[in-house]
Amino acid sequence: MEEYIISETEDFLSLSTLFNESGMGVRIEDRMPERIIRMWRMDDPETGKLMAASTLEMRDGVYSLGDIAVRADLQRKGYGKVMQSIVFTEAKKRGIKELWACAKEPAYYLRCGWQKMPWDESPDIAVYCTSCGKRGITCHPEIMKYTL
Repeated sequence: MEEYIISETEDFLSLSTLFNESGMGVRIEDRMPERIIRMWRMDDPETGKLMAASTLEMRDGVYSLGDIAVRADLQRKGYGKVMQSIVFTEAKKRGIKELWACAKEPAYYLRCGWQKMPWDESPDIAVYCTSCGKRGITCHPEIMKYTL
């Protein structure tokens, strides 16, 4: 049996809940924000339970790996890289040459080939980070760029 099933979704409530529980500052809501182009979810084929999710977004005029999260009990199994590759594949189909991200786990992004960029020279893609009370205290996000 398959280890997981990946599908495109419009169920932002489930994804926003996972993103919020992962500490991403995403508000839990039913309606998908206009900045989102496409969303994907990874589900357990036996239980149907959400395992991971990712989004391709347009933020401040640039394409972004908007949100990516893996359920806490499933981290470090390679599911994040799988979800990242789904976004990369879609971006390449669309002729996108670079993706941006606001990385709450910059070391992970660096291991995946992303490049750290200066905040003051980058697009304003951090939807919540600049005003979040955790920033610089318990969270040290970085702006990242990936060239496809």
